[in-house]
Amino acid sequence: MAEEISSRDSEYLPTQERAEFVVAFYQLLRGAALYHRKNTFIDHLTRECLQVMTPLINSEGHLSLRIIRDTFFFNNVRMQGSADQYSAFRGLLHEMKKRRIGEVEFKEPVNGEQLIDLVYFIADLEEDQEDNYLSLMKELEYRGLSTIQVGAYESLREEEIYTDSRRLKQQSKEVYFRCIRFIKEAVEDITNQKMFSVRKAKRLIRAVVMTLTQDDSILLGLANIKNYDEPLFNHSVNVAIYSIAIGRRIGISLKHLSHLGLAGLFHDIGKVKIPKEVLVKPERLSPEELAILRSHPIVGAEMLMRMKEWDELSTRMVTGALEHHLKYDLTGYPKLSRKKKASLFSRIIALADFYDFLTRPMATHQLPYPSDKIFGSMLERSGKDFDPALIKVFINLIGIFPIGTLDLLNTNEIGIVTQFKGDNEPIDRPEVCLLYFSEGEYRKGMVVDLKEKDEATDEYKRTVVKTLNPNEYRINVGEFFI
Repeated sequence: MAEEISSRDSEYLPTQERAEFVVAFYQLLRGAALYHRKNTFIDHLTRECLQVMTPLINSEGHLSLRIIRDTFFFNNVRMQGSADQYSAFRGLLHEMKKRRIGEVEFKEPVNGEQLIDLVYFIADLEEDQEDNYLSLMKELEYRGLSTIQVGAYESLREEEIYTDSRRLKQQSKEVYFRCIRFIKEAVEDITNQKMFSVRKAKRLIRAVVMTLTQDDSILLGLANIKNYDEPLFNHSVNVAIYSIAIGRRIGISLKHLSHLGLAGLFHDIGKVKIPKEVLVKPERLSPEELAILRSHPIVGAEMLMRMKEWDELSTRMVTGALEHHLKYDLTGYPKLSRKKKASLFSRIIALADFYDFLTRPMATHQLPYPSDKIFGSMLERSGKDFDPALIKVFINLIGIFPIGTLDLLNTNEIGIVTQFKGDNEPIDRPEVCLLYFSEGEYRKGMVVDLKEKDEATDEYKRTVVKTLNPNEYRINVGEFFI
């Protein structure tokens, strides 16, 4: 029924009207589950959906919405919505998957009654029935709706999931550590007044972007690996990863995600010119030392300005380095002579920089701060230090207990967070890999979903009590992602 995915499948579809169809169709499907088909609200939702989809079918010849590996394809081109459309995208994905419907295709325009028939047929399907699409096809044929076709949702077999997951995990690891090696080499080249390969930097960040679009959980987990001896390299890569992940959630295009990632990767480049004794000094800095440290945004911006190879990226790179310590209310540093709102890229990088800085032991704080306390601090500073909208996006992306966090559960078990779906799910109920102690060390146990409830009591089986410091338990969180 559907053609093979086109060569454009690596590009997210930016067309607003197509994303609006997903939102309108989801709202109509939700309405069908709640209201009688003669309800005036259903009539309103139907007209809104037709208003979006009819011009699309007329202009493109047909309309096909297909699910492949938890991603929507519109007429065989991958697509995603903006931040305000994100919950509708995930909601429709959930509703279609649980009814085992993986594709809906309109070969020509339909009228209101035909569209209502379709959504009520879908809404009435039993959950998790493999032959649902066959039942739906028969209903459509019986009603004479041969111009509407549906296909089954094809989930991967367990062995396919394992193989694909292992491949993606290996790919993510390679990309992550290639970035670490690259930024280390780039800093050495800059220190020795040599040129580094800008082209290689662009290739690496494009690889990060594409890996994050497939599954962001692995790279976000790797970002919890902290190299305390060489924090600049590790921190720079982590900020790039967090920035890209935030940008993806708010609908930034793939091309500009790469720009954002590069700006994040080089945001702290000015620190290579700061004396090491100032960077790692355990005591409070003197006013003179603090002034030296706070010069790194200007130093970094000047360094990047002298690199002509950035081309169209130059402004974004310079701005990211200059403004990442500039607060949302324009306090912070450096002091600007002209009051101008920080760029979107800078506001994203500032958030990622703050979060990653506090999740690692540093001279200023011997233990990493728990993520829930960091998020609490962010929310307290909302509208002052940080963009309020971006804070919400980031918390929904990371969750209260981020991937890689070691947690104590109410069952007295401990485990490492390995997956967080976000979207419409509770932000405090991720998947956790339980650990057990054997032969002098902690080992991987079974993976549990904290959303799982006891059927008898309807209460959650497990709940996080508090976040633990893995160093106290001699647990290397990175081993669970390497």
